[in-house]
Amino acid sequence: STNTYGDTIKVDKIWYTFPVGENGTAWIGPKIENYYMHATTPSLYSPTLKQFTLGGNAAAYGASTNSGLGYAYKFDNGLAISSNVVSKQNKSSTASGATGFLTKESATSWATQIGYTQPNYAVSAIVNLKYNGWTDEYFSTTNGLARPDSSDSTNIGLRAWLRPEESGTAMPSVSLGYDTSDVQQGNDTVDQTSMYFVGLGWNDIFKADDKIGIALGQPQKREDETTDPFAWEAYYSFKANDNTEYRATVFGGQDRNGTANDDITGAVFQTTFKF
Repeated sequence: STNTYGDTIKVDKIWYTFPVGENGTAWIGPKIENYYMHATTPSLYSPTLKQFTLGGNAAAYGASTNSGLGYAYKFDNGLAISSNVVSKQNKSSTASGATGFLTKESATSWATQIGYTQPNYAVSAIVNLKYNGWTDEYFSTTNGLARPDSSDSTNIGLRAWLRPEESGTAMPSVSLGYDTSDVQQGNDTVDQTSMYFVGLGWNDIFKADDKIGIALGQPQKREDETTDPFAWEAYYSFKANDNTEYRATVFGGQDRNGTANDDITGAVFQTTFKF
């Protein structure tokens, strides 16, 4: 796996986390994403492709790294609530460069999540309000969101997961996700989108610490699209030792980027070392 940085070594994330009382946690940092600051884990599925992270990497949970802060409180009964904000003040596309935290010149994402977690299941809901032309790269359409700089969006995500009492059985863990989004310009809604996700996971099936994963779903798409894009992946991973994991994945998609018959199929083999 790779990115566009080539051989450049960069600081990808940096933030400071500290407790606030017995049940509260706060975050603040110059390079952080919203999803590092949520109180409830939205999905148990461990993906290979980024589009299947967080119960579906769409507008409700998807974000970009920049300056942010957040707070989460976990009650003793499993209920939790969090709220956080990320503002794109660094390296803005404007000619003047940096634009300032939470100013009208900086695209901003404000995400508030409430969830309930027990040992074998969890449910959560999130509202992510995006302002000042915050754009997402999660849309199936090749045109993305033709958002003017003044546009805002309201993104709602529902998540749930269930896991069996014991691993190593035929019963998988199940993670579900659904998003809906409205994009507004002034008082008018200019785009509506949706996304769904299903992820299944089995642990300890053939040997200790191995994993089988299957995910499928609809990438985020505009409601006026004439095609229904679809994506899937399936993998098997196991640990060769305490430090090394191997994962083999096959994946595919139909009508990608909102284009009929634009289909893909691929495979990847990953070796992960942890020291």
